[in-house]
This record gives sequence, C-alpha cells and structure tokens, in this order.
Amino acid sequence: MKRQDGGVMKAEIDTRAPFRSVKEAVSLFGEKVLAQELYTTQLKEIPQSNGGNELKEESSRIGKVAVELEETRQNLERAREESMLMAHCLSSLQEELERTKQELQQLKQRQNGIASPTMDSTTSQHETMDFHRKRYVTFANPPSVAHVILPQGVEKLERHPSLRKKKKNPLIPLIHIFSRKKPNPHLP
Repeated sequence: MKRQDGGVMKAEIDTRAPFRSVKEAVSLFGEKVLAQELYTTQLKEIPQSNGGNELKEESSRIGKVAVELEETRQNLERAREESMLMAHCLSSLQEELERTKQELQQLKQRQNGIASPTMDSTTSQHETMDFHRKRYVTFANPPSVAHVILPQGVEKLERHPSLRKKKKNPLIPLIHIFSRKKPNPHLP
C-alpha cells in the first residue's frame, strides 16, 4: 500500500489470543453484532407473513414437502441397501449352516465306522496283501536271449510317429528381414 505522498503505509495484524469465552466476546462486541444473521432472517420473515402473500407461503410449504420427500427417498434407499445386505448375509449364513451339517454327518459316519473296525481291518489287510502280490511279478524260469525271437519284419524298434520330437526351424534366417535399412524418402 502506498500513500499519495510516496510513503508506505503499515498494516498491523492482531496476534492476541482469541476470546476466552463467548461471554467475553458478547460483552466486547454486543449481542446484536454476533447474532446479526439471526435477527435479519427474522425481520425478513415477519413482513412477508404480515403481507398475507399466500402464494409465497404455499411455495414455502411445497419446498418443505419436497425436502421431506427427498429425505424420505434417501431413508428408503438406505433401507433397501440394508435389506439387500441382510439378505446376502442370511444366504451366506445358510450356506455355512449346510456345510456344517454335512461336516457333522461325515463325522458321525466316521464315528460309526470306528465302532466296528474288526470287520473292516481284516478285509483291508487281505486286500493289501493281494495288492502286494499282484504288484510284484516273479518268473519261475527267466527267459534266455536264445529263446527270445524277434519278428521278421521289425529290425529296429522306433517310437510312435506322434511321439517323435519335431525339429523346430531356427529364427536365424528371419533376422535379415529386420536388419535391412528402410529406405529414406528424403534421399534421392
């Protein structure tokens, strides 16, 4: 800020602590300064209602009803969201209940299976012995090389044609495609 005579004005900033209480502020500035907005709205409303302008009263009622309607819509939307959430939670709880019931039935079946182990254990032991016997193959007289006869047509055993490893072509011949310099359109 400059003065007309060429000097500079100083601005001072109040750095004192704010009011300690509302009572102190009211005593310093007065009640009307702090609550000016409250009084101005009341004063504006009083002449309008005294004027008897029914159109404005009706529009204000419609505005209030519209606000109330919007609030009701929002409450309804929240209630719908909550009901959807509750339905989802209920369905997940029902699924969990079904899984728990199935687990309980499996545990009961296992418990009933443990109650009569003598019959099951004897049959399982015989089954394992039979399995081990079938697993190992023993020859009474191993065949000798002289007894093994090769078929006349087959001299060499080969793999099935579909199982052969196919040779892959290398990418080296394709490198020259990418290494070529592109012609420069600016040069003649």
